[in-house]
Amino acid sequence: MKKDSIPPGLEPAGNSLEFTESTIPDALLYEHSLAAGRWGVLNVIEGSLRFVDLEKGEEHTVSAPGQIAIRPEAPHHVALDGEVRCRIDFFRELGSK
Repeated sequence: MKKDSIPPGLEPAGNSLEFTESTIPDALLYEHSLAAGRWGVLNVIEGSLRFVDLEKGEEHTVSAPGQIAIRPEAPHHVALDGEVRCRIDFFRELGSK
């Protein structure tokens, strides 16, 4: 899945810090979801990690330079496979806060 798989009509809503395998927050390694109307794009800059979509029961290895779209309210987590550098870009529906 690529960044262009997020729906049209969204606006940027910020981004995370850049994380490594040593600095990735524990919360990302456990089940969580984005708020309603919020989308994310996980960008893997170096290395790889696994994106686990708990709603669909799918697991995707995302290797640099790669990305995957994260749907609103869909439970998911990431799993580390070794060294990685990544960032998450966030998007929201136009006009939402």
